[in-house]
Amino acid sequence: MEVTGIDRTKVKPGRDTRLLNEWERLHEACAASDEISYAVSRVNASGLPVAYEIVFRIRSFTGTENAGEQGLQKPVLGDRHVLQIRLPNNYPAVQGGFPEFKFVTDVWHPNVRYFGDFKGRVCLNFDECATSTFLTEHIATIAGYLRYDKYHARNEHPYPEDQTVARWTLEQAEPQGWIEQLKTAKSLTQIIDN
Repeated sequence: MEVTGIDRTKVKPGRDTRLLNEWERLHEACAASDEISYAVSRVNASGLPVAYEIVFRIRSFTGTENAGEQGLQKPVLGDRHVLQIRLPNNYPAVQGGFPEFKFVTDVWHPNVRYFGDFKGRVCLNFDECATSTFLTEHIATIAGYLRYDKYHARNEHPYPEDQTVARWTLEQAEPQGWIEQLKTAKSLTQIIDN
């Protein structure tokens, strides 16, 4: 399904217009990116997306190895991460109409839940968001998470989503230089082998 298959003149004002605008922005952004692609996974009665699957082709941490002799848990890396986005019926609304962002592949980041019932849930600081914040802006933030350009690991407001990963980030990844290596390595094995 392509965005061009929708007759704009038949789109209802309000939520459907916003859904179409979101779709067009996402389609354009992904067409211009080598790292991010998308698929529509559910549509509403008007044929407009209310759920997406986003694929990031970005090198990132997906977990850790068991602790070695020195107690270090070296990172495990991957370069394909799948995110589901679900838009609630009241999206976008000032109160509670926030999208749900959840990774269905392992992501090892302090702002992504790794353990438990809510595994994969992405924590975005919605206090700083408004109804004018588009999905593409959230997706750009999440891409920054995967690159470790953005992360909050300190146990202070707004608090990490996963405390175990946050501790690992502060106590092992930062001191060992793994985050900087992640950003500069030309291949997955450059970090794993060091």
